[in-house]
Amino acid sequence: MFRIVIERLSRRFSERGVEVKPRVGFESLGVPEDWRISAHYRVGAVQYYLYTDDNGMTRLRFIEPPPPPAERLKDLVAGIARPSSEAERYHVERSLSGYGPLYPLMIDGNIEEVALEGYHSRVSVIHRLVPARWVDVDLKLDPATVDSLVLQLSRKSGRVVSLLAPYAEGLTGEGYRVAVTFMREVSRFGSSFVIRKYPEKPVTLADMIASRTLSPLMAAYLWILVEAQAFIVIIGSMGAGKTTLLQALTGLIPPYYRVVTIEDTPELRLSNPHWDSLITRVSIPGESLTEIGLEDLLKFALRRRAEYVIVGEVRGREARLLAQAAALGHGSMTTFHADSPEAAILRLQMEPISLPQLFLKLITSMVHVRRVPVYGGKVRRRVYSITEVQDEDLVTVFKLNPHDDSFNPNSPSEVAKASSRLEEAWIKLGIPHGELDKELERRAELLEKLAGVDPDNFYKAVTRFYLTEYGGVLRP
Repeated sequence: MFRIVIERLSRRFSERGVEVKPRVGFESLGVPEDWRISAHYRVGAVQYYLYTDDNGMTRLRFIEPPPPPAERLKDLVAGIARPSSEAERYHVERSLSGYGPLYPLMIDGNIEEVALEGYHSRVSVIHRLVPARWVDVDLKLDPATVDSLVLQLSRKSGRVVSLLAPYAEGLTGEGYRVAVTFMREVSRFGSSFVIRKYPEKPVTLADMIASRTLSPLMAAYLWILVEAQAFIVIIGSMGAGKTTLLQALTGLIPPYYRVVTIEDTPELRLSNPHWDSLITRVSIPGESLTEIGLEDLLKFALRRRAEYVIVGEVRGREARLLAQAAALGHGSMTTFHADSPEAAILRLQMEPISLPQLFLKLITSMVHVRRVPVYGGKVRRRVYSITEVQDEDLVTVFKLNPHDDSFNPNSPSEVAKASSRLEEAWIKLGIPHGELDKELERRAELLEKLAGVDPDNFYKAVTRFYLTEYGGVLRP
């Protein structure tokens, strides 16, 4: 069987004038049988196959072009010789990338995350065509290669791992978030890594409407709250899409507002011309650098005269400072791990946050994002509910109906009736309350028209709305 696969592969590449030679120890050489393949695509010189294995599980296999002879590759990498084919150019880039055998996964825009749990595991990925599920890759790395990769990944992210400091987290020059462990010091199964990639262009609310993550009316509701500098908390479990929604909401902030973002690892990318990005600093063993945390930066940010203060994720006492920022009139947004609005309130009141009951009233709206299972083992990312904190009560304004994948309510008048916070925002913006229904409908129609447009055009449309279409009103 293996010989037949090699012959088939050789014929494919020979048509392009490329000689195929087996690579010892590389398991993703053969092409899966046609009836097993669910998707086949190409990125540069690499071919990718999503296919079903004998157990019915989806797997990913990639096929790289054969490398040039070792001496030739050395000359190409050193710049002594110039690449004469696509295959040679690919292997030069692969050699210089620092990702080694992971390089084909890093250049594939369909892959969102790459992970390895230890020496015993295969590499696995989160793939856009198989959303919210880990897909095994036909690539098994030996322990020495894994250790070497972990060291290289830590260096690429400006961190150092060793037996003294056996784990690290950082951001590579390409903007990938990396978390690694070294050998068996803190990881039972040996060196491991998780690489979270981010799209080349930031996700906008138009993209989320196009993918039905939320409805245009829900987006219009959030838009008014964002403009009115509300305190919005996005909740959900890990991998639900909290940061993605936070990124999308930042695109609705008026262009004349000053925005400060505070993150452990920089993930947000704002188009606002007055964006100030602050990141924490960890202490390094053996160094005298002082650790600078979220709480420190949040205190600092309150002195920078920002209309908006955004914290990527709150986990501790910084939540109290963010609530104080909201009390001082700053617009505030953040993400928070919780599986329901009720659970979020409980977590905020427990240690180490201990947010007083009075401060809970400052939260305008909780947006709950969930992964909703559907037939066939697949999942969808959806805004499951939008809940307002009204005095002592939690009032649900929007709710997903998972049976028919619809959002309720779908009428602007029903939303205006259910939401007291929307009326507060409307009064703050100085627009007559009687026009609220019309404004919700107008913004929803605009967002629906923009669904699927590229980020640049989306931001231009939002800016144009604020400066020229807002009922003849120019602000500030």
